[in-house]
Amino acid sequence: MSDNELFESNVEIEVVKPKKVKRKLTEKQLENLKKGREKMKEKRAELKKRKDEADKKKLFKEEKKAVKENKKIAKEDTAKKKANTKKQEQAFKHREALLKKQLEKAEREKEELRLQLQADRLSKFEDLKSKWLIQTETVEDYDTVEQELESIPEETILDDEKLGMTLEELMLKYKSSN
Repeated sequence: MSDNELFESNVEIEVVKPKKVKRKLTEKQLENLKKGREKMKEKRAELKKRKDEADKKKLFKEEKKAVKENKKIAKEDTAKKKANTKKQEQAFKHREALLKKQLEKAEREKEELRLQLQADRLSKFEDLKSKWLIQTETVEDYDTVEQELESIPEETILDDEKLGMTLEELMLKYKSSN
């Protein structure tokens, strides 16, 4: 066969690649490989353990820091509340003192008004008493009216209704005796 015939023939030729022959390891090599893998497994486990511990420490530190911050915030809040409470207490005491002063002033004014009213009523009664005594015609009438007017208690003089009734009774008595 010539080279041309080979190319011209329709026969297909399969090119077969030779298979690689797997290397067969010796028992010693397999044992060393197993030891190496176990060693790497242990190293990875140790690294993972260290990383977990570092993460735990980091987390613990972060938690500790957060707790410190929370305590600091709580302390500041407490201080603010105390300051606000003190301010509120001071404001309350100040307001209470102002109200007390206003109440005392109102009571003082009320008492002054009562005393002024009392003095006015006593003065009016004295004027009325003078008028009645002037209108008397005899010394006996004068003495009788004066004695009757002097016997009226101050309570009655200060109460307009009682004074009015007492004076009406006195007038009727005085007119009936004349």
